[in-house]
Amino acid sequence: MQVSFGESHKVVGGHPSLGDWDVSNAPQMQWNDGNVWTLEVQLPEGSDIEFKCVKIADSNAEWEDGNNHHLKVPAGKAMVGFEWGKQDLLVNGDGEGPSQQQRANGNGQHPQQQQAPQTQSGDGGRLPTEQWQGQEVAFMRSNEHSKDRRGSWHPEGLEGAALHLVQGDEKNGSWLGKIQTVKELLVDKAERSRPGLDALACAYIYLQWISTGAIPCVEGGGHFRPNRHAELAKIIFRSLEWVIGDESASKEAALVARRMHTKLPSFTEAFTASVPLTRIRDIAHRNDIPQDLKQEIKHTLQNKLHRNAGPEDLVATEAVLQRITAPGADYSGAFVQEFKVFTAELRDFFNASSFADMLAALRESLDESANQAVDKFLHAKGKLDGNGAPPLNDIMEALHSLTTVRANLAVGLSSGLRNDAPDGSMAMRQRWRLAEIRAEDYAFVLFSSFLNQLDHKGGAEGLAGQADSAWDLPLGAIVLGVRHMGLSGWQGPECMALENELTAWQQAGDFKSHDTALRLKATLERVQRLAHSYTDQLLAVYPDRVQALGKGLAMDQERLKVFTEAEVRASLVFQLSKLCSLTLKAARLATGGAEWDALVAGTATGKLIEVQRIEAGAVQSEDGEDVVLLVHEASGDEEVSATGVPLKGVILAHSLPHLSHLGVRARQEKVVFVTCEDKDTMNATVKPLVGQRIQVKASLEGVTFAPAPDTTPASPPSLKGATQESSPAAQPGNIDKVGKASMVALGKATTASCGAKASACAQLAKLAPKTKKKGGFGTAEGVCLPFGCMEAVIQESGQGEKFQAVLDNIEEASLEGGALDKACNKLQGLVSGLQAPRQLCKDIGKALGSDATVIVRSSANVEDLAGMSGAGLYDSIPNVALTDSGAFEAALASVWASLYSRRAVLSRRAAEVKQADAAMAVLVQKQLTPDLSFVLHTVSPLDGDKDTMYAELAVGLGETLASGTRGSPWRLAVNKSSGKVQVLAFANFGTALRSSAGSAKSSGSAVLDYSKQDLSVSSEAREKVAQQLCKVAVELEEAFGAPQDIEGAIVGSDVFIVQTRPQPM
Repeated sequence: MQVSFGESHKVVGGHPSLGDWDVSNAPQMQWNDGNVWTLEVQLPEGSDIEFKCVKIADSNAEWEDGNNHHLKVPAGKAMVGFEWGKQDLLVNGDGEGPSQQQRANGNGQHPQQQQAPQTQSGDGGRLPTEQWQGQEVAFMRSNEHSKDRRGSWHPEGLEGAALHLVQGDEKNGSWLGKIQTVKELLVDKAERSRPGLDALACAYIYLQWISTGAIPCVEGGGHFRPNRHAELAKIIFRSLEWVIGDESASKEAALVARRMHTKLPSFTEAFTASVPLTRIRDIAHRNDIPQDLKQEIKHTLQNKLHRNAGPEDLVATEAVLQRITAPGADYSGAFVQEFKVFTAELRDFFNASSFADMLAALRESLDESANQAVDKFLHAKGKLDGNGAPPLNDIMEALHSLTTVRANLAVGLSSGLRNDAPDGSMAMRQRWRLAEIRAEDYAFVLFSSFLNQLDHKGGAEGLAGQADSAWDLPLGAIVLGVRHMGLSGWQGPECMALENELTAWQQAGDFKSHDTALRLKATLERVQRLAHSYTDQLLAVYPDRVQALGKGLAMDQERLKVFTEAEVRASLVFQLSKLCSLTLKAARLATGGAEWDALVAGTATGKLIEVQRIEAGAVQSEDGEDVVLLVHEASGDEEVSATGVPLKGVILAHSLPHLSHLGVRARQEKVVFVTCEDKDTMNATVKPLVGQRIQVKASLEGVTFAPAPDTTPASPPSLKGATQESSPAAQPGNIDKVGKASMVALGKATTASCGAKASACAQLAKLAPKTKKKGGFGTAEGVCLPFGCMEAVIQESGQGEKFQAVLDNIEEASLEGGALDKACNKLQGLVSGLQAPRQLCKDIGKALGSDATVIVRSSANVEDLAGMSGAGLYDSIPNVALTDSGAFEAALASVWASLYSRRAVLSRRAAEVKQADAAMAVLVQKQLTPDLSFVLHTVSPLDGDKDTMYAELAVGLGETLASGTRGSPWRLAVNKSSGKVQVLAFANFGTALRSSAGSAKSSGSAVLDYSKQDLSVSSEAREKVAQQLCKVAVELEEAFGAPQDIEGAIVGSDVFIVQTRPQPM
């Protein structure tokens, strides 16, 4: 039965392993290309089991029609095949596919029109995801091969790689011609024979369809032995290896290039010989086989292979082998043995040998240590073969040894391919590469088996609360899965950091403890993000190209819909993600936590609308209807009021720092805000409600979703961009503007002259010396460019009238038709091109040091006010070297121009502030080099507790916290009276932003390993930092006479405060 993306099948029946007829407890089947669904399950030998298949779509279950299937469970390992809605079962023992005779009896096929055998083992030649989808094999007893082609080609509207492949496919019916078309695209047309992502992705899709028979191959005329195919494969192989080894190539390009190797034939010496694969000729002339079979082999295999080889030849060969080895078959033993040898040779040519055979072919090229690793793996694998329910320890033994084998192969391949590599070296490198890829594929099989056994032991519920030893195997498997991702070339430094963290937490144990389980949860969430990033890249690379190429080749639409999902589900990363989800659920159960995180508590009622991101124009609301948004991604800098609709709640599909700019704005505007990292939970609880009027209730105890009660009225039509009822925003007060661009000392900054932010920094500078002796805080040196400087520079540049005209236009410019966007862009372009007087730059250098590195910060009269924080709305430019006057002038102009960004203009409109009333001063301070950055709220934003300080901390610069980088900070709550520290979350940001004083060029991001971070490792370090920050928070709350939103940094053991403003309540 066809399913859509995201839908699935379960097998539900009368046994606990099949859910005891409970759909929610039943095991889910695995989707394979060709719409084949598989499931491995343990059932008692000899028992009578009834079952049915159920299609799952969101929360709906569609049961298979007709009577229940009835199975008498055979002894040993068995494979059971059935079709949706049909009662017949195909059963065969020892885990093999049904015999050809059983297939013929079951589906009425004539023996001369046989389907390809379906290999289910991960060690087989053809993977389950590569099952044959082409035409049935037609065995011929005379030369009946046809050049006729069925299909149509539609190149119109295509361009680039897709156009080349469609036009090439139309001209070339044979496999050789199609490979030639791919070679022209990837080698001849590519710069330096190094193809780009578009060419690689399209070629991979095309070759995948060819290898599975979705695109048929026919004879092209003439005699072209397989050595021609092999020579083309060698040329393509070289280019693919160059892409993989090219550090300038994207990781997506390398990923696709690597997987494409499996779609090409072998070019070892045996296949580049002038007359390869001669054994089939000898077989076709044997006298110990029936004449009819002899003719079928001669015309279907021998002649075809030596004229125009193609993937269909391997399918035909496998079918013959299955026929002559089927139970009851009576053929000469010598003939059968010789045909087995030929089949192995042909599998080798199509790079479809078993993993064990691939490793055997490498033996002579491996050193003693690598050969010992292979022996150890094969021994461990042997313990699993034929065992339907292997112990977890045995699976882990095989996974460990397999990972070692793959790592050895990856090291050998890491040196790259020389331009002048001889043919023999190239051929051996191909064998190494294919074995390395097959190792990854076999790891997929092991992970699948591991998950099945873990489910039998109770899954997440069975793991939570168990002794530390119960966690060892799942965590060890995740470590190995992450290592395999790194070996595949996916974010190596991130993989290494995660390996270190998981290993450290595993060794530390104590998972029954709340804090250690919470720490493990943070790292598992980071692993999950890594896995999702891989999936996201596949979704970015394939779907559009699949549609374009498929349309041009007139492919079946259903095949196009499932292509990318097949690639995702066939990847090791898919299995790793499933294991990570299970373990993450167990960690959440151990902490007593939930998948949901409430940034802003409360109750929100409105129509649930799904959007990719929060931005103006993305949301349509009818007649002022209240809205709750399901948002898939957010940067943390969005403006909730800019949606232009009555926004009551936000449901974000990933975590976000509570004190990010977006979180603060939502709290200020009283918009209920919740987040969830778990896609399964999101799909199960929220997605089914899209389009309905719902009610969201968020609190520290949890988050619930339900259809809105009928008695809840919609909000009346309101002002554009209005959200929930809130206190009126503070209006900007009177300001003093200078008539000439000038600088004032930070200590002289006032709200009227330099804005609330600069004024607060001035007060901080005065407070700091009084607290420093008591272990309080310090501040960064700075100066201010007061209100009026920007306008003065505009007048001096002769653009005053132009500026005023555009500013007047912005006041009334409409969102519709892009009028506002054009006006904002025009005004920002004018301002960002301003050049500050050189004397002003010299004065700043004299005050702060001519070689200082500074941060250039906004201090507008429309930010840092009670009820109007403007958090993150205006630019701050870090790491600006005063030695580079051009860089400083550009940074200064950029901060001025941020006053007129689209978001800023819309924010002021929502607050009913005239655009002409907005002004920008600039605060220039010495750049700190923080070890940690933090944001504090002196009153808990979670429950309003005035006796609780709430802190969020991250490694490096504070932009990580403010901008909403994917991940979580350390979240700490401190009781002001007792000093008791509660850990709410451990940090799991993947990277930190760094800077070095005096050198702007040294700033950048660094991958984080939290096993080396004191706040993750030491409870004493967490308590010391939290209590130190709480003391500072109390001092500032008292000094400013109100709850404060504080930003700062820790350098060494010293606390620095860079900003404080009224906390949104």
